[in-house]
Amino acid sequence: MGGSDWKNMSLRILSVFLALLLWLYVTNEQNPVHSQIISLSLSHRGLPQNMSISGSIPQSVSIRVQGTRVQIAALTPDDFKAVLDLSGLGEGEHPVPVKLEFPPGIQIAQINPNKIPVTLESIVEQQVPVTVSLKGTPLRGFYVLSPVVSPQTVAVSGPRSKVGAISQLSVAIDVEGINSDLEKILPVAAPQSGVSIYPQSVKVTVPVSQLPTKSVTVSAGTIGSPADGYEVDSITTSPEEVLVTAPAEILAQLRLVEAEKVDISGAASDVIVRTAVVLPTNALEVRPLAVETTVRLKKIEAPSPPAEGDSGASQSTAGE
Repeated sequence: MGGSDWKNMSLRILSVFLALLLWLYVTNEQNPVHSQIISLSLSHRGLPQNMSISGSIPQSVSIRVQGTRVQIAALTPDDFKAVLDLSGLGEGEHPVPVKLEFPPGIQIAQINPNKIPVTLESIVEQQVPVTVSLKGTPLRGFYVLSPVVSPQTVAVSGPRSKVGAISQLSVAIDVEGINSDLEKILPVAAPQSGVSIYPQSVKVTVPVSQLPTKSVTVSAGTIGSPADGYEVDSITTSPEEVLVTAPAEILAQLRLVEAEKVDISGAASDVIVRTAVVLPTNALEVRPLAVETTVRLKKIEAPSPPAEGDSGASQSTAGE
């Protein structure tokens, strides 16, 4: 190649290089590199079937993207996807990196945060007993026996820590004014979110029985002291017995019922008053509500002096 040809070739190469520089300059001036911060919803995938996420994870992350003005202007959050991949993770806490899916030609300058602490718990199941809470009172003269639940236990499943905190579940049934057996299907509510219950309802039967009655002797007493020279001779009530209504197990142990004590302070004659009958513990009612209590007093007799014959005999004996 002659000197002239080499010179021409050099000029061509230089021209192309200068043209490229000019194009880059013009492009950068007309459409320079820009950055923008975008907030993205954070999702997760790959959670093992026997695991659950304990606690909470952030709902979003922010990213700073770089690109030309045209590219940046055309971007929306829908062009990106922020994901936590939980595949293959076991129980415990894991720092999980945030993975991004984004359009080509875009540079990700920053992800905040770029890792999320995620705690996984094993899903467990255990049987939990169901108890019944009674609301209200049955019709007067009736009482409820122990409720019957079917099934007696339900299966509770969920994260280990939540299931372990549940020792029993409760359902409530209203027995206000009932006078016969009551049967209802009641839902069993989960005490907290994140746990499931099976079955979700139980059948509750509340047996109702009429209260029995029993005649019981009335016991009466006094308070205070009568006038000097008097003492209590007897205490009687009319009627002597009252009718008590109560559960059978209460009546079986009931031998006496008490009337209110009669105040005989300073009395010098019989005291006759109407006194209320004290309702025994756990009894429903007593009939009649009051009795007539009679406290009979008597004079305290002074000691009799010795007989004259007895005195002479004593002296004769002493002389001998």
